[in-house]
Amino acid sequence: MRMTAVPVLLACLLASTAACAKNASDYSTQELVEALAQRLSKVLLAGPTRDSPDNTAAIIVLEGKALALAPRLQSTATMRVLSREQLVAEQRANFLIISQLGQQGADMLVDYETPNNASYGTLRIQHKDGKLVFKGEDTYRSSSGARATYARLYGGLPCRNGSEMAYRFNYADRYARSGECPVERFPKSDSAFEW
Repeated sequence: MRMTAVPVLLACLLASTAACAKNASDYSTQELVEALAQRLSKVLLAGPTRDSPDNTAAIIVLEGKALALAPRLQSTATMRVLSREQLVAEQRANFLIISQLGQQGADMLVDYETPNNASYGTLRIQHKDGKLVFKGEDTYRSSSGARATYARLYGGLPCRNGSEMAYRFNYADRYARSGECPVERFPKSDSAFEW
């Protein structure tokens, strides 16, 4: 390294200017999704009801435009990346759906859904003070949207005793505490009377 570059590097290391700051768009897909899973960990690591077992890792599912991100994501000790087919086979109720992740200037935007707590929308990811910060752009709560997601994924399929979905399916029902399915198959509609 030439000696003339040392003062520039030192100045950049010591400065807290925007010119030296890292943008959210500089992070890898893996880093962004891991940070998002960490940000939502309270929701993603809880069981679907008080009586069901807690998760040991956040469950991530990609849909829509985000499917193209799959080759860039790896499961870790704190995050499992599942295909839709794997999710349904395991009958998971508590998971994060990412449907889009894209750049807007120096920031990143992510479209997401966590049906277990009926939350969905768009989050802005920014790099501030050396860390990633998440801000709600358009975030909503909708129990009917959550029911629609569960009906889309599980509608008409057999319910398996002991699965997260068995606990979640009808948590007000007398079977919820035991993890037994209240009926043989999940409803095809998203009616509040059936879910």
